[in-house]
Amino acid sequence: MTGLAAFLRKELTEIRRTWRLWVIPGILLFLGLTSPIIAAVTPGLVQSMSGSRPGVVIHIPPATVLDASAQFLKNLDQFVLIAVVIAGAGVVSGERASGTATLALTKPLSRAAFVVAKILSQVMLLVAATALGTAICLGVTVVVFKGSDAGRLVTAVALWLLYASLLVVVMTLFSAAFRSRGAAAGAGLGFYFLTLLFSSWGPAARYSFSGLMPAMSHALTGQPLSLGWSLTTAVAAIALGALAAVRIFEQQEL
Repeated sequence: MTGLAAFLRKELTEIRRTWRLWVIPGILLFLGLTSPIIAAVTPGLVQSMSGSRPGVVIHIPPATVLDASAQFLKNLDQFVLIAVVIAGAGVVSGERASGTATLALTKPLSRAAFVVAKILSQVMLLVAATALGTAICLGVTVVVFKGSDAGRLVTAVALWLLYASLLVVVMTLFSAAFRSRGAAAGAGLGFYFLTLLFSSWGPAARYSFSGLMPAMSHALTGQPLSLGWSLTTAVAAIALGALAAVRIFEQQEL
């Protein structure tokens, strides 16, 4: 891992000084601010729309703290994970295409350190932005609903963050394997949708990281969680994915 610390500092500095600081963090902050508000106004909006149609009456109970948390978590699944795929598609292939990877590797920097620094910098950014977005969501929820259920939301977001970190590793792997950003993004979207598909299949949900998806909803509603296999397979997939990304990048010509 020659040069890992120095290259990781370079990656973090680059994040602070470029558009990367504003994409995923900006989305998370926006969702943290707006999700409780959207949850609060949705019942009234739906009822007002139904009132404009004669004979159509829709009764929707007032929104609750659970609705605000569920809205935030749904937005994480729908928007932030897609952003992770798009942003991660060029994390290696983009540097290889522009020639900056070749320049960096002429320094005392190993290819393994190059890949690992890419993964660590993305995960660190994601963790910090998610923590801030969740804190804002909880604060707005307290203001709008006069209360919150911080424990359940934090548990659900922690499970989401584990899957999001796995997706970061997978995108780094695809970005190292494909020279085209489009191909890496397509493969990443395929992985994401396959996870969603398998999360609705009982055996896969019980014995693989696909179980993290339903576990998020269960955490929000206070249902019992059985996470042994989901956590174990997620951590194993992160480790194996990172190792595969390093091995693929080591064997490729720049």
